[in-house]
Amino acid sequence: MKKHLLVTLLSFLILQAAYAQQAREVHGTVVDSVGAVPGLTVKLTSDKDSIVVATTTGGAFFFPSVVSRSFKITVSGIGYQALSRKYVMDNDTKPIRLDPIKINVQTNMLNTVVVSAVIPITIKEDTVEYKASAYKVREGSPVEDLLKKLPGVTVDKDGNVTAHGKQVTKVRVNGKDYFTGDVQTATQNLPADIVENIQVIDDYGDQANLTGIKTGDPDKILNITIQKGKNKGNFGQGSVGVGNDDRYQARLSANSFYDARQLSLIGTWNNNNTNSFNLGSSGGGGGRAGRGGGGSAGGTSTANGITTNRSIGTNYRDDWSKKVTVYGSYSFADKDRDINSTTVQQNLYQSGSIINTDNSTNYNHGINHRFDFNIEYKIDTSNYIKINPGVSYATAENTSTDAFSNRRNETLVTGNELALTNNNSNSESLNVLYNHKFHKKGRNFSVNVNVSHSKNTQELNDQYTTHQDTSTTNLFQQINSDNQSNRVGLRFSYIEPVGKTTYLETNYAYNYSNTDNNRYNYRVDPLTGNQTYVDSLSTLYNYQFITNRIGLNLRGAQPKYNYTLGLAVQPSKLDGESHNFHTTTNTFNIIPTARFIYNFSKNHSFSFNYSGSNAQPSFAQLQIQPDYSNPQNRVYGNPNLKPEFTNSFNIRYNQFDIASGNSLFTSLSFAETQDKIVTNSSPVTDSTLTKGNNTIQATRYINTNGFYNVNGNYSFSKPFAERKYTVSLNGGASYSNNISYIENQRNEGKNWVFNQGAKIRFDLDSIMDSEVSANYSINTTRYSLPSSLNTDAQTWTLGLDGRNFFFYSWVLGYNLTQTINHGFSSTVKANPTLLSSYVEYQFLAKHIAAIRFQAFDIFDENKGISRTVSGNQVIDTRTNRLGRYFMLSFTLRLQKFAGSRPQGGRSGGDRGNFGGGSRRGGRG
Repeated sequence: MKKHLLVTLLSFLILQAAYAQQAREVHGTVVDSVGAVPGLTVKLTSDKDSIVVATTTGGAFFFPSVVSRSFKITVSGIGYQALSRKYVMDNDTKPIRLDPIKINVQTNMLNTVVVSAVIPITIKEDTVEYKASAYKVREGSPVEDLLKKLPGVTVDKDGNVTAHGKQVTKVRVNGKDYFTGDVQTATQNLPADIVENIQVIDDYGDQANLTGIKTGDPDKILNITIQKGKNKGNFGQGSVGVGNDDRYQARLSANSFYDARQLSLIGTWNNNNTNSFNLGSSGGGGGRAGRGGGGSAGGTSTANGITTNRSIGTNYRDDWSKKVTVYGSYSFADKDRDINSTTVQQNLYQSGSIINTDNSTNYNHGINHRFDFNIEYKIDTSNYIKINPGVSYATAENTSTDAFSNRRNETLVTGNELALTNNNSNSESLNVLYNHKFHKKGRNFSVNVNVSHSKNTQELNDQYTTHQDTSTTNLFQQINSDNQSNRVGLRFSYIEPVGKTTYLETNYAYNYSNTDNNRYNYRVDPLTGNQTYVDSLSTLYNYQFITNRIGLNLRGAQPKYNYTLGLAVQPSKLDGESHNFHTTTNTFNIIPTARFIYNFSKNHSFSFNYSGSNAQPSFAQLQIQPDYSNPQNRVYGNPNLKPEFTNSFNIRYNQFDIASGNSLFTSLSFAETQDKIVTNSSPVTDSTLTKGNNTIQATRYINTNGFYNVNGNYSFSKPFAERKYTVSLNGGASYSNNISYIENQRNEGKNWVFNQGAKIRFDLDSIMDSEVSANYSINTTRYSLPSSLNTDAQTWTLGLDGRNFFFYSWVLGYNLTQTINHGFSSTVKANPTLLSSYVEYQFLAKHIAAIRFQAFDIFDENKGISRTVSGNQVIDTRTNRLGRYFMLSFTLRLQKFAGSRPQGGRSGGDRGNFGGGSRRGGRG
């Protein structure tokens, strides 16, 4: 038996060897007028062969074993003209490399149907571009709904956008800031059906975009490109709604676009946590009620507190001439916010912990004005200037109450606090950028100047009462602050070509800041209200921070890759004085720069970036006099602090495969900080607050080394059945080596955070648009000091979000989120089940009107739960959020573009296939 098997095996090997001697390898590539074309079908046929393969992302194809000397190759693909070529080879069996096969784009007019290729994702160095037509949304939906379908992009319930692991900080429309770049203002008010492309860009600033020399840490921004056919027309939407518990909303969005001229008006008046403008505050949106024709159920607002918002704003852009472009915006917001929270704070020490429990209420009324304008003047082909002034003004009145308990060992102190605050702030800034291109190609000079002034005044009336055993102690304070800051920045850059693809840049940057911080502390008699100025608790502090940076960079640009290598030296000086005490700190940093980008193909790239930066100490960290504004935490500054210096490394790998539609976005970053400013905390006994022994915390600041963090994340998406179904995986891990001091002893906190998410989208035309998701995260911290409390917190989040369509005019929307928390303090722990839903009826021509009945937080379990671990503190907080309510709303949506009738409608643009084409009706 074994002998027969051996003979059979030998015979097989001989036949294989004989076959291999006769066969040969055939290699080739397919290109069009732009470059390599991936995802096309390549078929080789002959009297002995019939093989089919697909071109790779680099446009290459490979046939490993071709027997016949003569054969035909046929190349085909949607959007391209089919091409056939015959080849006759010699008798040699060496591998064959064919000349590139050039294929032409095809546009066929067949019964008024146009077929064109749609590539959903294009990756170009610092930009990932998404083709909007490849991601179908219902007409009338906002850009936010489109973003939710883009691989590697996530949008939370408050409208904050994260792309490729980093939060988006600015939005532009056709390359220009829209409402000063407010993310939610653009994504929640612009309709998705006017969008051509959405670009996710790593932005290094205007000067870097002009010179090509990109150093430092970029901002992640969005650029929304409008379809050419939608650049002439008027469109907008208005909605009104009323609900139980006196809930109401009114919202208006109106836009007029005519080529380069764009005019937008947005206004809202509501008490359901919906914002129109972010205005620099954290968290943007909130409720999503009243969005006819688009949007899911919106989910329950995750914004803390309950907000009443009255706001209006306008955005303007136009070309005043062929050389002058202007754009800018004005925004006004008038808001009231009520917040109730419970906080458990553990302050950990060698000698025992202090546990503070606070139940607080906070009411805030704020008014904010913001104006921003840009003028771009292309003087001629060689000279360009951009001028950007900005102004903001804000006032706020805040009333907060706090009932607290403070426990250390067997000592318990209780009390309450009433704080009344009036705050006024304003800022003015001016940025000027000038660029000159010399006649010699590549030679360039630019200068960027920015100046700014900011002022903040605050009046705080703090009434603090403590109880211990049978004694009661009052500490009433009036603290008035006047803080001003002036900043000047100047940067020169000169580029000289030193070869056909190599450039040398010299640069110089100067930055100066002057800060005046004045705090006047008065003790107030609880009975008479008389105020007594306390010089020892007051602070008059002035300091300047000056840096000079001189650098040299070498940049090379090749078709496949480009790089920047450089070195800079930066001396800095911190000079300050307070109460006749003067201090000066000088530092000197050597900062290497490295940036490398390699493009494997159109949609496959790798990048590496290193940058160095410094950060000056804040006023609170430098002041000599103790800060008593928080009676439970006395803060002492350190005038001898040095500025921090951080080394940052970042690696990114992005890939999109046209043939399969798979996308992968990954990043890995490392940051290490020298002279990190950290806290040194100790418990102290304070008899001024109670007649007994009340233990509070004393905090001081020092510089230390050893602080670093590592962060990695990925996002992978795979579509099926022409993007009717899409499976996505995303996750990440981070490790931070945090340093703090507890009672003068060094304590290293090793913090690990892991998260993993998965979701599947269902995009079934006229049936459903939904997604199911699951996310898990774990946060662990281990300390080096044995007295410190190691912590573990875990969170599961399960979600269902989407819409179903019935009988052409009816829509059922739903958003369900189940959160399961482990490891939080029992005082704040909650596992909310959040369910919101709506039923909508669309009517009138093209469904431009809609009536919606919406239910928010049906189970009335909306609560905010958070954990913060910092230094020797572990803080668990539970905060109120907008609970259950019902609302009936009416929405009217109108749009009319040049050469078209007023449009509304039900379907959201046509779907493009990830390697195929989209079909659009029209007459030739």
